[in-house]
This record gives sequence, C-alpha cells and structure tokens, in this order.
Amino acid sequence: MKLVLCIDRDNDLGSKAHLQCPIVGREDNVNAALQLGLIDPEDSDVNAIFEGIRVYDDLKSEGVDAEIASIAGSEDVGLKSDQILAKQLDFVLKKVNATSVVIVSDGAEDEFILPIGIPYTN
Repeated sequence: MKLVLCIDRDNDLGSKAHLQCPIVGREDNVNAALQLGLIDPEDSDVNAIFEGIRVYDDLKSEGVDAEIASIAGSEDVGLKSDQILAKQLDFVLKKVNATSVVIVSDGAEDEFILPIGIPYTN
C-alpha cells in the first residue's frame, strides 16, 4: 500500500477549519480542502491537499493500491508540532498498513520534518 501523505506542520486545518487530524481517505480530504479553502482561499495547505488528491488519483488510475491522509501539527511549530505529526503518522501507518509514502507539502517549512521515521519494507 502506497500512502500519499499531506503535511500541515502549523495546523491550519485545526486552527482555521477546526478539523481533527489525521484525515484519512479521498472524500474526507476533499472535504477538508474545501472547508479550509472556504475559510482561507489563499492558504497554501489547500493546494497541497488538492495536489495530494491528484497524486492519489493518478496512482489509483495506474492500478496502484493507495490511500491518502493529511496530518497536522501545532501552531507552535517546532518540537511540539513535530511530536504531534509523528504520533498521527504512526496512527495512519498502522491504519492503512503502508509500505511506502509519497510526501506532499506546501514548502520548506513542512519538509523540515524529513526524514521522519517511516518504516521501510522491501
């Protein structure tokens, strides 16, 4: 199973759209992106989630077993945020039994958490 993972390190999904993360599944991610976009159309996390959905759709159209999830940290970006992201990632990985991950983010701030401890199986 390939996981398409959208990362919102500063928790705009929670602080602006009042959504609980992790958000797993295509429909729930579409709804989350729409809800955040209606509140703040200029938030770059909206585009990141829609890009994740596009990647997920492309994988599925190629016959790849895939799932999409969004995780969010904290407005207090740093160790606190990263600990929350790690906990959510552990939950998602167990839930979907992912063997590989495609990371989708809105830029360098979210990518700061890489590498994240994603187990690798061959």
